Amino acid sequence: MERRELTKYRNEYNKIMSETDSFFKEFGLLDDKAYQDGAISKKNKELMGLAISVTTRCNECILYHINGCIDSKAAKEEIIDAIKIGVIAGGSITYPNARFAFEMLKELKLI
Repeated sequence: MERRELTKYRNEYNKIMSETDSFFKEFGLLDDKAYQDGAISKKNKELMGLAISVTTRCNECILYHINGCIDSKAAKEEIIDAIKIGVIAGGSITYPNARFAFEMLKELKLI
């Protein structure tokens, strides 16, 4: 699936899940609140989310947090550093997910 298809899929099913059960709506709101500016900036939270997403091998999450990093004005170098931290934390098994992250960066014309 390409970047736009993945984003459309995520948005469509998040809506369906939220409309089907309030748990998913409440979790989404909690997630939105957790990533707002606070003692740690939104940009740094998105970079952490990206590193965690690589470590946990969640490609959909990787794309979500790359978009969050871009929206938060993270520099390309900061995004790549976050990907590297994810690989260090997760080991070589995360290389396919790092490749996915770089594929998304390429589609977004950041590399």
